[in-house]
Amino acid sequence: MILFVNPRATRPKNRRFPLSVMAIGAALPAGESWHIVDGNLPDADPLVELVERVERARGSSDPIAVVAFTVMPGPQLVSAVPLARALRARCPEVQVVWGGNFASLYPAPVLDAPYVDWVVRGQGEHTFVELLDVLRGARDPHDVAGLAFRERDGSHHIGPERRWVGPDELPAPPYHVIDVAEYLHPTVLGRRSGVYQASIGCPHGCKFCGVISVFGRKERMGSAARTVEHLAYLVREHGMDSVHFYDNNFFVSEPQAREFCERIAPLGIRWWCEARVDTLTRFSADTWRLLARAGLAMVFCGAESGSDEVLRKMDKGTTTAQILEVAARTREHGIIPEFSFVFGDPHDPEGEIDNTLSFVRRLKGVNPRLELITYFYTPTPQRRGTYGDVDALSGTPATLEEWTEPAWVDWMTHESPRVPWMNDHLRARVLDFQTEMRTRYPSVHGSGVVDTQAYGHLRQAAVIP
Repeated sequence: MILFVNPRATRPKNRRFPLSVMAIGAALPAGESWHIVDGNLPDADPLVELVERVERARGSSDPIAVVAFTVMPGPQLVSAVPLARALRARCPEVQVVWGGNFASLYPAPVLDAPYVDWVVRGQGEHTFVELLDVLRGARDPHDVAGLAFRERDGSHHIGPERRWVGPDELPAPPYHVIDVAEYLHPTVLGRRSGVYQASIGCPHGCKFCGVISVFGRKERMGSAARTVEHLAYLVREHGMDSVHFYDNNFFVSEPQAREFCERIAPLGIRWWCEARVDTLTRFSADTWRLLARAGLAMVFCGAESGSDEVLRKMDKGTTTAQILEVAARTREHGIIPEFSFVFGDPHDPEGEIDNTLSFVRRLKGVNPRLELITYFYTPTPQRRGTYGDVDALSGTPATLEEWTEPAWVDWMTHESPRVPWMNDHLRARVLDFQTEMRTRYPSVHGSGVVDTQAYGHLRQAAVIP
């Protein structure tokens, strides 16, 4: 028996399908027994459940040999560290595996934690299956791509990257292993909102993004037919009326967007996705009308800055003119845009803030309904240079315990990273501006039924255990 753990990352009312561990479980060989322990459920006590399941299975024909954690930076890491440490103390015979975005970006502190035995980096479905062979003595761990672990002398072995595959090459989400109704809740989109991920990766090269750090500059999109088949099941069998797509780049071309819209329109659901402004500006007026008819209610765009110079420094590949055009087109077609901005240029933070705040006011004039999402720049390990040419690992914690301290949680969530080029005065300017905007233009999210941690997920998400 394998236990997959989704440590608490949000408030129970904002819980969503545990997609990453569902994906790993679905990829297991036939006959492999597994169960999900979700710390986001109401009244959940994952440690109690884990220990009870391990103890109950001891001596049985199907003992629990592996407990695998998915861990995103931020609140989920804060939950995962004490949980994994306590599990090791109570059940020392169990092999503990960590995967997810944090372990993929920062493997060293995870490998140094005595309560973690194995790290799965990058896409985890195939790596995890091969790890099971390792644990059964049928494979050398050094030969498993995507696997990292401590050698006997305490050094770290970090295996080569695994060639990852797209959704069409993987099993369908195993909705039968969860209580679907427990995860369908009200959002601005509808009364029974779900989540789905139709693609993996992103082909663009933004120098602040954690997605390309894990997957490189490539994306694989599942077929529209596959995606709509799964959504239709949730609509038909569970009454889902809306969906947030967790893809980092939902539209890769106009033909792909049109096919998807034509297929999803008959479901009659409202949906939210993330898209690039340069892609959206290439869409014809007819495609924009089709998007609206097909149920696109909100689109999240990484605007990032009000300065074309800063956008070039970020390797964003977009322009302020394109951002303005998307603001106008969304207004024309009744679609609400959400624009995110990254504040804190390492070379000229005050000038960048001045430009961007002025630009946001201009955007609001074009489309008063736009939603403003703000982040403070937090350097993330990159493959080919970081925005601002800063060392993304310099000064970062060496232990998981230090990573869970409040200052580093603020770093991981981009809420208030303590970086040398930003001060409290500059942060206050941004926060005061955000308050002013929300006072003058109330958010459609109202009481906050959409957890802001969802946006953190979208900025860093990866389908890994």
